[in-house]
Amino acid sequence: MGKILLIGGIGAGKTSLKQMLMNEHVSYRKTQMLDYSKVFIDCPGEYLEIPRFYHVLIDASHLVSEIWALHDATKQRTFYPPKFAKVFNKPIIGIITKVDLENANVEKAASLLSYAGIEAPFYSTSIMDKEGIASLRIRLEALNELHNH
Repeated sequence: MGKILLIGGIGAGKTSLKQMLMNEHVSYRKTQMLDYSKVFIDCPGEYLEIPRFYHVLIDASHLVSEIWALHDATKQRTFYPPKFAKVFNKPIIGIITKVDLENANVEKAASLLSYAGIEAPFYSTSIMDKEGIASLRIRLEALNELHNH
């Protein structure tokens, strides 16, 4: 199976999304270091928010077949530098999280992912009402099929 690198700011929902997709109990757990599982490499949000850690994300990207970049729809600013996606030599998809929350702004989140050099379409997701989770499961299965042949 091809691994997926999860990147995004602190609290973007990387670990919760991983738990949901792996049919694990979803519970908030602060990721302290790179967390390797069979399918995902889950990165602490600090690795995106503190530029001196960018090299860790870039190094980890060499171990995966795809990168999933998350942005919390309730956040009005981004930690992704302009065109940041261009440093990776892997496919990168944008995932907008927490779209069910009252102060979510999906359009703003999409523009911030675009600013980072990530191309649409973006996946809009909610852990609470499971919006967008089925689409990501399908993508996960397709990636699995691709690497098993």
